[in-house]
Amino acid sequence: MAQVFKDRGFGESKIDKEKGTIETDYIVQENWRTKITATVKKVSRREREVTLTVLTEKKVSGPAGWKAQTLMGQEQYERFFSEIELQIYRELAKGE
Repeated sequence: MAQVFKDRGFGESKIDKEKGTIETDYIVQENWRTKITATVKKVSRREREVTLTVLTEKKVSGPAGWKAQTLMGQEQYERFFSEIELQIYRELAKGE
């Protein structure tokens, strides 16, 4: 997942293996900023559950500075997961 985030322009991700999290820095574009956090939980020996949180905020005046906005729909999340799945297969192929 860190490689997919890097390919999407989020730079190097912070990986915490003990907590099972991958977190990007904020990417700022004009009056918007976006950050991604992924959580991986072990379901069984061969299965993992991935939760993807995409936080998008718009710059606002006042003391708050940033306000959360909902921009991504189901289609964008599905595209992200498709890219992650494809990267998993690439990594598996490297090991063979």
